[in-house]
Amino acid sequence: MTIPAPFISDPMDIEKDWIDYNGHLNMAYYNVLFDRCSDVAFEMMGMGPNYARDRRLTIYTAEVHVCYVQELHLDHKVKVSFQLIDHDEKRLRAYQEIRHVDGWLAATSEQ
Repeated sequence: MTIPAPFISDPMDIEKDWIDYNGHLNMAYYNVLFDRCSDVAFEMMGMGPNYARDRRLTIYTAEVHVCYVQELHLDHKVKVSFQLIDHDEKRLRAYQEIRHVDGWLAATSEQ
């Protein structure tokens, strides 16, 4: 199976409970969107729940850098990308973007 690079998620909705009192997507939920995309990408690479169960190994985040570029709101739909930048026996580095379905950049993440 060929894995697209970067992997781009299906469109995702912004959930009502994620909106802060200013009417914007709360900063914590940008990471939820990044994480949901990562889960699908890791599954495609064979490192999903079955990998964790069968090999008794898993992936965890030690460090992450997020740049918030443009605010997101409840009525927005987004796509999230995942690009593997580097890896070795113990570590991997990935770059991700959240883009509105119209194409504009909302946030980036490097981990």
